[in-house]
Amino acid sequence: MREAFKEAMSRFAAGVTVVFAGERGMTASAFFSLSLDPPLVALGVSERARLLPALLEADRFTVSLLREGQEGVADHFAGRASGVGFSPGQALLEGEPPRVKGALAALVCRLEAHYPGGDHRIVVGRVEEVHLGEMGPPLAYFHRAYRRLC
Repeated sequence: MREAFKEAMSRFAAGVTVVFAGERGMTASAFFSLSLDPPLVALGVSERARLLPALLEADRFTVSLLREGQEGVADHFAGRASGVGFSPGQALLEGEPPRVKGALAALVCRLEAHYPGGDHRIVVGRVEEVHLGEMGPPLAYFHRAYRRLC
């Protein structure tokens, strides 16, 4: 069942984000818009993730929606070596919490709630600021690899 479930979920295309709380960041594809009024988003974070304690204690966190070509950023914050040149100093915008330069958009959120969800925590954030980047194709993840939409 576990392997079949993992395989089935790998067949669900998802956008790729980087979530920051304080100075700690993590790549996440389990992210979605939850509510328009009030503006809420939700993400799934592993109970073992190093980001989780910082996320639950932080005043605010950001979610950067990555664009095609930012695979190196995603790999870095997923803890994978990508072979793509990446320097956090070149890829991050300063601020509290930071966000990814060149992202399609970045959402600055305040922790609204969190709930147990099996081996993950469901984290809900109230969007307080929206930073729109230049429009372009998103970084998509499908069947365990980055994919182009067109």
